[in-house]
Amino acid sequence: MDAITGYISAHPGALVMIVVFIIILILHFVFKSLIKSTLILLLVLLAVYGYYYLKDPDKMPEKIDQSINLLKSGVSEIVDKSKGFFKDTKELYKESKNVPGDFNKMLKESDQKAGK
Repeated sequence: MDAITGYISAHPGALVMIVVFIIILILHFVFKSLIKSTLILLLVLLAVYGYYYLKDPDKMPEKIDQSINLLKSGVSEIVDKSKGFFKDTKELYKESKNVPGDFNKMLKESDQKAGK
């Protein structure tokens, strides 16, 4: 054990390489399934593209443009809805700040009407 600590203290570069190797090893095991699923999805997309390209290569650029335009319109619609949701949530939060005071005021008024 003393030989190992002596070597590491004499060669700090070796310690850095060991730490980097361990970090890479940990990241590999953590992201292994994510990388595999991403590669499988990429292969499926390439196979679908290849099928449609071989089926009718002349119409392929038109279909790609249609898909891109469809994707852009969908993304812009989602962005618009999320902006509206954020604005509505902000307004609802502002209104909810006033609710406890208004509720207490209504309770006091109802107590006065009831004669208590």
